[in-house]
Amino acid sequence: MLSGSVLTMAPPAQAEPPEQHSNARATYYAVGVGVGACGDANDDADFVVALSPEQFGSYPDVKCGKYVSISFRGKTHLAKVVDEQPGLPDDGLDMSTGLFSYFASLDEGTIYVDWHFVS
Repeated sequence: MLSGSVLTMAPPAQAEPPEQHSNARATYYAVGVGVGACGDANDDADFVVALSPEQFGSYPDVKCGKYVSISFRGKTHLAKVVDEQPGLPDDGLDMSTGLFSYFASLDEGTIYVDWHFVS
């Protein structure tokens, strides 16, 4: 016979929401010129990004191959991290021309986006 003990279970762990970067500066660069910091050659039409050194990390814990979700003017798209770009603000992104063109005209040069890492 049980003596009034109650077995309680902890609630399942909640995943922390991804860190959101709001109003982050985004520019574009010629991805197709050489190999990025992740060691891959990419094409300007690929939807890829370079991160600031602070976001990119340091070896062996770098963000190569991770994906980010980027939103601007009602559009959202995923992009793969393939490069590091010194000189970017901590939360800035440097996009391939193909990705930047998805969001805005290259003539704009700089846009301000919301983005976060996707698990």
